[in-house]
Amino acid sequence: IALMTVTLFPIRLFLAAFMMLLAWPFAFIASVGRNEMVVEPQSLWRKFVDVALRTTMRVMWFAGGFHWMTVKGRQALPAEAPILTLAPHSSYFDAIPVTMSMSSIVMKAESKDIPVWGTLIKYIRPVFVSRSDQDSRKKTVEEIKRRAQSGGEWPQIMIFPEGTCTNRSCLITYKPGAFIPAVPVQPVVIKYPNKMDTITWTWQGPGAFKILWLTLCQLHNEFIIEFLPVYTPSEEEKNNPALFAHNVRRLMAK
Repeated sequence: IALMTVTLFPIRLFLAAFMMLLAWPFAFIASVGRNEMVVEPQSLWRKFVDVALRTTMRVMWFAGGFHWMTVKGRQALPAEAPILTLAPHSSYFDAIPVTMSMSSIVMKAESKDIPVWGTLIKYIRPVFVSRSDQDSRKKTVEEIKRRAQSGGEWPQIMIFPEGTCTNRSCLITYKPGAFIPAVPVQPVVIKYPNKMDTITWTWQGPGAFKILWLTLCQLHNEFIIEFLPVYTPSEEEKNNPALFAHNVRRLMAK
């Protein structure tokens, strides 16, 4: 660790920060004057921005030691599964699948004010949750339903139904937000099989910077993402989001 700290770590940190700064102008230009209630046609220049951002983010992760990523299964189209449920949620490195697909996510509204990162976040059109708004949860669910029931017009929404970071020893009870719209979802399993776990970030564990430091000191960081078959809810599950969430969680745990 001492050797990597004075050799590999500063190089990787600089490259990752540089790639993030490089991505900022593309995200900023694409977000200027955009109507947040409708999806514009995918024009040529928007396709260019999308490819440029995906490429830049991939280089950023490569600089961080995620040299290759194992993808199992096939990501469904938005019309097939408007919502992707990802688990287990254990780290801020779980942003990897978001940057791979440029899918929307549900996140706190304060995140959009973070310099540079906030602009990149706004590009993927997230569903923002405001802690200061008492009706925030209701508005968030309504927005998820509006997008999910658009027939594939909106980008897919990636949701971590556990709602918090865990140590990946189990899947904790899922929150119902992803299942209230009663639409087909695609379960997605995330794995970090490195022998030494420097990824896990929980309230009682190492801090955010220590996790970043130790991860960038690893020669290689493994990442596996597995897209499971689309899960279509039964009539009983459509009427009972808690049951829907429980059955998807059990399938993903298995």
